[in-house]
Amino acid sequence: MLRTYNFLYNFFAVPALNLLGLFCPKIAAGKKEKFGDYGFKFLNRTIWIHAVSVGEVMLAQTLINKMHFKNDIVLTTSTPQGQELAKNKLSDKCKVITYFPYDTKKAIDNAVKAINPEMVIMIETEIWPNFALRMKELAIPLFIVNGRISENTFKSYKKLSFFFREVLKNYSAILTQTREDAIRFVEIGAPENRVITSGNIKFDIEKPDDYTKYKYNLLFKTFGKKVIIFGSTHGDENEPLIETYCALKEKNTDLKLIIAPRHLEKLPSIEKLLEAKGITYGKRSAEASFDECDVILLDTTGELADAYSACDICILGGSFDKTGGHNPLEATIWGKPVISGPNVKNFRHVYKSLCDLDCAYIVKDYNELKEKISEMLSDKNYIERMGANCLGALEKNSGATEFTVDYLEKFSREQYENG
Repeated sequence: MLRTYNFLYNFFAVPALNLLGLFCPKIAAGKKEKFGDYGFKFLNRTIWIHAVSVGEVMLAQTLINKMHFKNDIVLTTSTPQGQELAKNKLSDKCKVITYFPYDTKKAIDNAVKAINPEMVIMIETEIWPNFALRMKELAIPLFIVNGRISENTFKSYKKLSFFFREVLKNYSAILTQTREDAIRFVEIGAPENRVITSGNIKFDIEKPDDYTKYKYNLLFKTFGKKVIIFGSTHGDENEPLIETYCALKEKNTDLKLIIAPRHLEKLPSIEKLLEAKGITYGKRSAEASFDECDVILLDTTGELADAYSACDICILGGSFDKTGGHNPLEATIWGKPVISGPNVKNFRHVYKSLCDLDCAYIVKDYNELKEKISEMLSDKNYIERMGANCLGALEKNSGATEFTVDYLEKFSREQYENG
């Protein structure tokens, strides 16, 4: 099976990515590094952390802030969005921020020579067969932390458990978000004695200082205004969400809106929708404020988590289509109630905790969304009550980061003591 994987990967996947890279700069980003040409070489052993993209980088930040390793940290991502956010957030904590290599022996070996890792930590579910095998051969401990397997992914992986069994045995340990995730890893072939339920690091998200909240309220000039955010919206969601805003604004004339599209290339289509509705808007990059417009487009990278501090209600995208939702905890940390569409499969356990403690709400469609926002806007105590519940939800589910760091440091110490 590994031979089949390598044939398909080397002769189809990698060439296809290179071809697509000619037309898409995002795919071409980091091409040199992905082939193993890093241009640096560490003599001392490092801690190598891999965070695929934006969400994983945020988790890496939480983990790194709690780590006590004396080694230099090298952080890799797979996407340019992840690179940009990592450099904005973690340049002072990481010795190098670069790209993860392709899953070929040559690229992996070149990466290992450059990074010289004492251990490799993969954030969430990153399973690369050749990489895992090579780490085992080189006696470099390899971990998955905050691991999860969605229901759909599990169904696919289960059919290939005979293959994943050979891959997952190369991991030193797999630390999962929930007991359900742990069971799924074991059922697709992971050794049961190496799978540990650690909890969800997302709940340990660190709140920036109060100055950040003041800064964003000042930048957007939200004082005395009601503000909602459509966060991480996807293409087909933008039009009905904007129509929802227009309907709400008929009764709430002072209502303001921040739109943060998941993919910035969708901005032109959003601008056309706003113009067609006659809605005044400005861009964050142009320092727009609510004194001059009703809608601000968050057209910058890495600011959404902080911008949540400036809203009264957060509506998360990727949940009214098939995406599976996005992380609500970045708003929860600010004490902001979250409303989501019906599809939250990527954060099902997180939403269950938040909904059980009355700091988030899941609607079935756009009509119910409009009704729910209208209800909340008409009752200031409702928003304040849900907001007050947020910190309790975070405290109840905290501790995964400390558990993970303690586990990794103990493993490292035992490795050192055993030579």
